[in-house]
Amino acid sequence: MFKVVLIIITSWSLLFTFRVLQIGGLDLTYKEEGVELFKPAREYLVKVVDQILPYPQSALLSGIILGSQERLPFYLKNELKSTSTIHIVVVSGQNLTILAGFIMSLAFLIGRKKAGIFTFLLIFFYSLLTGFQVPVIRAAIMVTFTFLALMVGKERTGWWVLLLTAGLMLLYNPHWLFNISFQLSFLATFGVVVVAPILLESLQKVPQILRQDLAVTLAAQALVLPVIVYNFHQLSLVGVLANIFVLWTIPLVMVAGFLSLGVGLVSTFLGQLVGLVPAVLLTYFIYIVDLFAKLPGAGLEIGETSVIFWLGYYLLIVAGVWYLAIRSNR
Repeated sequence: MFKVVLIIITSWSLLFTFRVLQIGGLDLTYKEEGVELFKPAREYLVKVVDQILPYPQSALLSGIILGSQERLPFYLKNELKSTSTIHIVVVSGQNLTILAGFIMSLAFLIGRKKAGIFTFLLIFFYSLLTGFQVPVIRAAIMVTFTFLALMVGKERTGWWVLLLTAGLMLLYNPHWLFNISFQLSFLATFGVVVVAPILLESLQKVPQILRQDLAVTLAAQALVLPVIVYNFHQLSLVGVLANIFVLWTIPLVMVAGFLSLGVGLVSTFLGQLVGLVPAVLLTYFIYIVDLFAKLPGAGLEIGETSVIFWLGYYLLIVAGVWYLAIRSNR
């Protein structure tokens, strides 16, 4: 019981700190770009990225690791939208997981307790730097839950972490339930955490190199599709394939990107050398997105749709996942 309370209190403190700073007169949100308090630091890091990578690769990397989309060329933004890969240029739980995982991997050097403290501090300040937007808050709380659970000996986390995170966030601000970012973030995460593992069992005939990305992409895209079509009236028939071809690059881009940024803070020349790795990966990424954006079926315009229709769609999804889960347990 104490462990559960510890996890809840620690995660709730993230939201409470956000509220205290707001009440104290600090404007934490800078439109959708980040935190006003950390805006100069964020802009400086973007400039460092610009110095070590060519354009538009630098703009893409800034979007992926810093959540900065200001310098993305207009054509690339449209191509990312039409291929359903725009979600990649948003700070998400994957960023926080990679950062936290790196610090926790140093536990054998600095001790597990110190590594845990550094991890929580890193999560908090990275959230401040990239903006206390709804997806960032969700990711920060979930990563905090997961690592606290690991520290207190709970090896497996899953849907309960997502449910508890949603409960805390809605308790803090019930209006977030109608926030599109909240809906997309939690639906996509639910797809990855709950649906994808079940779907993975049904894709045994798919080559292993594609199986994981296919399951994750199908699960996430299937759950966020109604929100995207209903609100933005756009549908991409090439989104699943485009994501499969580019998703594998993102963890590598993040690790190499953070490393090149860190080195670039010390030496621009060395940062450029290390930056060759993310530059090559991002060049491939841009090429694939451009290729799929030109295919028929990318960015189809859809008219008004009924809420009842999409409720029926979700019922079919639930029935399908339930069937696959039962079949895989036989």
